[in-house]
Amino acid sequence: MIKIDKFKSEFNIFLESQLPNSNKIIHKAQRYALNNGGKRYRAYLIFLLGNDYGISKKNLFLMGSAIEMIHAYSLVHDDLPCMDDDELRRGMPTCHKKYNEAQALLVGDGLQSKAFELMSSNKLTIDDKDKLRCIQFLSESIGSNGMVLGQSLDMVNEGKLPNKKTLEEIHYNKTGKLIKACFTIPCIAAKKTGLYQKKLEKIGGLFGLTYQMIDDLLDLNPNKSILGKNPGKDLQKKKITFCSLYGQSKTKQIINSSVNEIYSLSDQLKLPDSFRLLIQTIYERVK
Repeated sequence: MIKIDKFKSEFNIFLESQLPNSNKIIHKAQRYALNNGGKRYRAYLIFLLGNDYGISKKNLFLMGSAIEMIHAYSLVHDDLPCMDDDELRRGMPTCHKKYNEAQALLVGDGLQSKAFELMSSNKLTIDDKDKLRCIQFLSESIGSNGMVLGQSLDMVNEGKLPNKKTLEEIHYNKTGKLIKACFTIPCIAAKKTGLYQKKLEKIGGLFGLTYQMIDDLLDLNPNKSILGKNPGKDLQKKKITFCSLYGQSKTKQIINSSVNEIYSLSDQLKLPDSFRLLIQTIYERVK
């Protein structure tokens, strides 16, 4: 099984090859937004699960590229002054700071459409009905009943008192649903549906919330060279986070419990050992 570092080196070459190699500002800005040091956890999730199901590397790289483009587009738009107004992303100027706001907006639009171009193309050689189901699931995951809903709720609830229901609705949609798609898409492509898919989606939803809890803790790190962006932004904007509701100590306890549940569920489904290693890698950031 390919470990994540080797996967990233191969995948990043493939990912960059999916974008036009031209000096037009939109193409330069797209490459900048997509290739600025992303951890590629989402693409790796698709790869390690899909590889275990016997899906070809090319198909998995195409699916992973689509997911990473969606993720990059969401971050570019999140960073805009009308949204979270961030100046740093992964230790580098955000896309609108490097280029300008109009180009950054167009970068996000272009990356989103390119993602669906890849998912619908003849390059992705899976059953057409399964391809359509994957596209439908991804569309639902990132639309106004998914990621976009979470982003909207995140903004309208700034400055409000945190509560468990609102907190989980925000982050299950904003972060969790795209991560959940990383579990479901290879599952659909491999025709592993029914009860197996439902159990896998449960792991995906739990993984997404756990990932967000870890991100909330990391936002409190005072060292921006470690964090890769300006720390304390959530606190500054009075966002509803797991830490604002539960505090750091309780949030760590919830993370620990959630990780153990993910391990238990993954053992039930006999997921590959590389999946457990990925969980450990992410968990070690705040353990």
